[in-house]
Amino acid sequence: MTQGNGRPQVLLLGNGVNRAFGGGSWGRLIRDISCNGSLPEDCVLHLPMPLRAILVTGDTVGAQLRQAGDILYGKLGDPGHVDMLRRLLEMDFDHILTTNFSYELEQAAQPDLQLSDQTLRHMMRHTDARRQAEAKYLFYTYGDLAWQGHRTKVWHIHGEGRKPDSMILGHYYYANLLEKISTYVKSEGARWRREQERGETPRIKSWADAFLFGDVYVLGFGFDVSEFDLWWLLNRKKREQAETGKTWFFAPEELSEESGINEKEELLKVLGVEVRHCGMGRAHGDPLERSLGFRAFYERAMDEIEALMRERRV
Repeated sequence: MTQGNGRPQVLLLGNGVNRAFGGGSWGRLIRDISCNGSLPEDCVLHLPMPLRAILVTGDTVGAQLRQAGDILYGKLGDPGHVDMLRRLLEMDFDHILTTNFSYELEQAAQPDLQLSDQTLRHMMRHTDARRQAEAKYLFYTYGDLAWQGHRTKVWHIHGEGRKPDSMILGHYYYANLLEKISTYVKSEGARWRREQERGETPRIKSWADAFLFGDVYVLGFGFDVSEFDLWWLLNRKKREQAETGKTWFFAPEELSEESGINEKEELLKVLGVEVRHCGMGRAHGDPLERSLGFRAFYERAMDEIEALMRERRV
């Protein structure tokens, strides 16, 4: 629960933790939904992920996702994977925003229940901005997860596997989501200022509120340049007249590029994000060695996040 300075503590969680334990990649999902017969099987695509999804499906992204079935739910097998996800749930975040369609967090929090549409519906809640949970663009809809006395709101900000129409994958859907975010931010600005003038932290009516006004810790999410809805929100967070929270981005290492700088990380810094490398280099060698290296990075990053959260809540 929010304490101390009253600012929500928010985790932005990508697919990195799952991949460290053999989980599926976005590239694998693209291969699974591919149905464009005019593309060679071994072709290497360089388009941004949203445009790649349009190409490989022949602009039938929604239809292919509806046929994908259980592969969108995700699986837990390695006990270390379960332990790491449960540690995240125990860190007492007020909100977890995840770009994942899959339900690894929900499975970790419900070890005795078989994951099903019914159990997932039972976890679902929505803010008082809506009368019912949304079918798509899950802006006001979240899952209420309980683990070891901790309750966390988990927002699938780009949609969830059991609701294919909610999943943000093609450029068309990203643009529609960004329009929704932009309209919302314009309409809520006066409310945010009024609430802060009364000495209150703005009420969290959507996941955009949590992103803007919470202290956000980015873990396992690479902030690919194609994620333009979140880049827009970062820019808005910096420009917002109301007082906003801080953002930290945790990365395994500072990658060298031909220009001598990591352009993405420099851009994050320009937008007010603090980049932390946790003193950990990226593992090289065979897949197992790399996987173990990333697992060590996530453990160290979580140690740093816990320390930061203690400071922020004093």
